[in-house]
Amino acid sequence: MPGPVDLSPVHLALDRLRRQLCHCGLQGECLGCRGVDMVRAQVEAVAAAASQPVLMQVAQEAAMKDMAARFEEMSQRLLSDPEIRQAAEAMQQRVMADPEARRLLEELMRRLGPMEPPTS
Repeated sequence: MPGPVDLSPVHLALDRLRRQLCHCGLQGECLGCRGVDMVRAQVEAVAAAASQPVLMQVAQEAAMKDMAARFEEMSQRLLSDPEIRQAAEAMQQRVMADPEARRLLEELMRRLGPMEPPTS
């Protein structure tokens, strides 16, 4: 695994660029200063993400898939119980009957984006 990333050449270049773009006397108040600070933060975020070990990235993805599979299995087990299924259906009907709750739920679903169908 490679060692820490040396961003000092990038920081020096950004400092030079900031001096060229600044209109506020390097107080961090003008668009030039703020833009350079934003680019600096993005460079640091990219370097941090890219230097994360690949095995860690794979492990995190596997953990998320495992958690999703366990949640799906638990919900299937719960919904196979007739009493729990009836209670869930009754709750769904009550939520959908309330216009404000329905609107909030629809807004949430829009924000989550299109859901992928489960692959089994």
